[in-house]
Amino acid sequence: MERIMVAIVEKRAPNHLQALQISSMLTARWHRLRGSEAKMYEPETVIRLLKKAKVKFILMGTHGIVGWRSETRATHDVDILAATSDYEKAIQAIHEAFPELEMVDWHAVTRFKDKTTDQVVIDIMRPVDDLFKAAFRCTVLVEKSHRIPDLEMAIVSKFAAMISPRRQEAKRFIDAGDFVDMVQHHKDDIDLRKLRRLAEKVYKGGSAEILKMVNDIKAGRRIKI
Repeated sequence: MERIMVAIVEKRAPNHLQALQISSMLTARWHRLRGSEAKMYEPETVIRLLKKAKVKFILMGTHGIVGWRSETRATHDVDILAATSDYEKAIQAIHEAFPELEMVDWHAVTRFKDKTTDQVVIDIMRPVDDLFKAAFRCTVLVEKSHRIPDLEMAIVSKFAAMISPRRQEAKRFIDAGDFVDMVQHHKDDIDLRKLRRLAEKVYKGGSAEILKMVNDIKAGRRIKI
């Protein structure tokens, strides 16, 4: 059974580790070009720390979906969804490894901020909403290293972010760009029934909205957010 699972992962997300490395290099290059003295917190380092601490987690955000995009891009923060039972363990592992970071604890997420730039560099999220509670059933294992959202979860997570009224407008448009790119790049691979089922966990009626967006993208029409 394990061989079959690995084969599926490699077929559906073959470039994730390579894309992750490129994303890290792009971010590091951007730091150097700007002459930034801020420390860079690489997703590979965070992954190793959490694995050592035996935390069950999913790499989310841009780093988590980068293998599903048609091309990689830079990002400064590392987003982690930790299992409820391992949440405190994840916080402790990051805090002990990076005591220089300011820790801000909210209900749904603990944020680690660079004190010199006031920029969030690591987010440890709780699976408190319905979508994230379902996330651990919708992952793929990347070469026995870590888990990322499967295609449908990656698309719906961006859908949830881009329609959120609490999200900054600039970031919502970036989310929309990721959403469109993944749909265009994998339009023949998306399990629409699963996509609709996950979208209903974002809000009641979300399945109809996401299906319209997907159909519009496939038809070359502009979506509205």
